[in-house]
Amino acid sequence: MIRLLIFITFVFCLSFSAIADVLDDASKFTVRVRTSIEHSFAEDKAGTSKAAGFLVDVDNRYLVTNAHVAGRGNANIEIAFKGYEYVSADVIYVDPLIDLAVLQIENHSLPEEAIAAEMDCSDRNLTGISVAAYGHPKSLPFSASRGIISQVRTYKGYDWVQTDAAINPGNSGGALIDLETGQVVGV
Repeated sequence: MIRLLIFITFVFCLSFSAIADVLDDASKFTVRVRTSIEHSFAEDKAGTSKAAGFLVDVDNRYLVTNAHVAGRGNANIEIAFKGYEYVSADVIYVDPLIDLAVLQIENHSLPEEAIAAEMDCSDRNLTGISVAAYGHPKSLPFSASRGIISQVRTYKGYDWVQTDAAINPGNSGGALIDLETGQVVGV
């Protein structure tokens, strides 16, 4: 009985250790995004907003966020890695239909310890997997909320990931991470 209890405790601790490693990696690819819009255009409202994004390509310094975070080309965008000051980012691509945007930063703005998020672009069934929504909910920087993927739904020809992980203002543009593999499965 004692051996079984020790084994269960060991497995339980390994599980938490693996999740801690996944979230530690997430803190190295996640950025804070600050968007300022001076003049309203289309659906974009004037003002400043804060959200999340994540690094997907170290060599080209590409980051992904939501289109509603980046605006439609008339925004001043800045990003900040954990422990670093905000730097300017350029909008490379915006797709309001699927709500995605690609940003780029200057080479000197990329911290040495930054890593690219590993993306899961497979066709595997995601329903029921444990995930973490990683971002800056309610101005709490570099935070995670845990849940599962309830379903992958198709809407207007695009796949949308439904999760029960808590999503709050500040999570927009952040990664939805598979807690077992550490791969990004949604934005």
